[in-house]
Amino acid sequence: MQYISSIYEKHFKFIILFFFLNYFTVGWQLLDQGDAAIAIYYAFTAFLASFLLTMLINTIPYKPVQRVIKAFLIIINLLPCIAETYIMHTYNILINAGMVCALLETTTREAMEYLKMYITVPDILCLIFSVAVLIYISRIKLQQIPWLRNVHMSHHTRNAVMLTPLIIGIFSTGMMLAFNINFFYGKFLPLQRVASATEVAIQNRDAYEKLMAQVKKNNVKITANNSKIPNIVFILGEATNRNHMHLYGYYLPTTPNLDKLKAEGKIAVFTDVISAHSTTIASLSKVFTFCDHESKKPWYDYNNLIDVMNAAGYKTYWLSNQESSGIWGNVAAVYAAHSTEHAYTKIRDSHEDYGVVDGNLFPLIDKAISRRKAKNFYVIHLMGCHGLYYYRYPYYFSKFSDKNIRLPLTTRQKEIVAQYDNAILYNDYVVSQIIAKFRNMNALVIYMPDHSEAIYDEGDKLAGHFEGNPNRHMIEIPFIIWGSEKYKKDNPAQWAQIQACVNRPYMTDDMIHTVMDIAGIKTPEYDPTRSIVNPKFNAKRPRIFNNKNYDTEIRPRQK
Repeated sequence: MQYISSIYEKHFKFIILFFFLNYFTVGWQLLDQGDAAIAIYYAFTAFLASFLLTMLINTIPYKPVQRVIKAFLIIINLLPCIAETYIMHTYNILINAGMVCALLETTTREAMEYLKMYITVPDILCLIFSVAVLIYISRIKLQQIPWLRNVHMSHHTRNAVMLTPLIIGIFSTGMMLAFNINFFYGKFLPLQRVASATEVAIQNRDAYEKLMAQVKKNNVKITANNSKIPNIVFILGEATNRNHMHLYGYYLPTTPNLDKLKAEGKIAVFTDVISAHSTTIASLSKVFTFCDHESKKPWYDYNNLIDVMNAAGYKTYWLSNQESSGIWGNVAAVYAAHSTEHAYTKIRDSHEDYGVVDGNLFPLIDKAISRRKAKNFYVIHLMGCHGLYYYRYPYYFSKFSDKNIRLPLTTRQKEIVAQYDNAILYNDYVVSQIIAKFRNMNALVIYMPDHSEAIYDEGDKLAGHFEGNPNRHMIEIPFIIWGSEKYKKDNPAQWAQIQACVNRPYMTDDMIHTVMDIAGIKTPEYDPTRSIVNPKFNAKRPRIFNNKNYDTEIRPRQK
């Protein structure tokens, strides 16, 4: 006990400073997320770690060396703490790979513009004050603090005060290791987060640059350009199963807004569309390029829709609530880079998900609309209904519970299905709100997700999406087209043709042909037989998914 007491007496300021620098921001985030219990456990674990580190330093026989090591540890932890405090205050996130990746891409001019725009005088004064306080704390002697001088404790009370946080720290560490061990891999120290995020960001950047170098660049030849629609909007959803949409016959009222639009005859609801793949990367490589199931070359050897629309005189926008970098985000990031303008609701890596709901896209859409030109093509990339499903909607959209689910499942599985249905409900709201933003313009809106999602459908045990051995629920998607009144007035024959095609069988690896057909744009690669709204459409094309014919081997047979 005397040894522990001597550690406190010699190094108390260092213990407190080191603990504060390594706990403050992550504790802030945990409390902000409502994880108070984990925040408390981690506080005691961090304090115990700070004390054990100090004990190790204390074994060094030379005090000047001890002081140098302690000063070094404070300095290298101070900078990440200051940076992360600012990031938490501004963006409500910790240092992450997406943030570092964005920093690596930033030019000096962009950095100066950012500093002028976001770093205010109060921010600078607050930083100076905080550093001054930390320096003051590091220099003051405990005996000089008046209220401490007047505190008199018995020997046993003093020992209890010193031992209690350490004992609780041992217990808390055990609890964290037993029930939340993943926490230590990514969140333990700000310095660790900086190092890990930098490593991932560099890997992501290298992979992205290789991909960008492979993508066919601006080799678009426009053979016909009869584009007359000023605003074409492509809402790209995520992991949305049409079989959980009331619009498609689901038993729960998950799509009240789209139901209303259909009842009013304002949307064309396509009934038999499947995605070409059941994962995002594979799907996006086909949806926006001329690469399809029959193609012999990799997708990046084909022209993409963004470049086609650019060449046709459209200003292109990529507005995303998905990751800005990383293994699952790089394909989308390539399309975004080819767009005239692109923006993200959050700078993040593929492995980082902060549960930012799709409604956060609304300000980005409003800004893009305010900057529109004569002809505009918007891609709005949603998080849609991607797991974790309860991340995808605000709490007040929690309409359905396990008691509403009619499948033979466990209570826990029913809860997950209910969460997914709530995500569908919120997705209905988001899509309808995006449509509403273009109501008074000459505009056409296309909505489809990249793929679908299995969610214990028909009582089975599968939830999620994957390419290995997928079922039909991972590829059966909604496909909806909406036209404003101004669009319909100017294009009555086209709107009638769209409505007449809603029951055609279709697979989304031909989507580029449909968008170009609607826009009135042709290139040598364009094929009218692959556009679902064209009179020449080939409805007999086999829809091959995972080496199986969807119509004969996957979809349920009609009774």
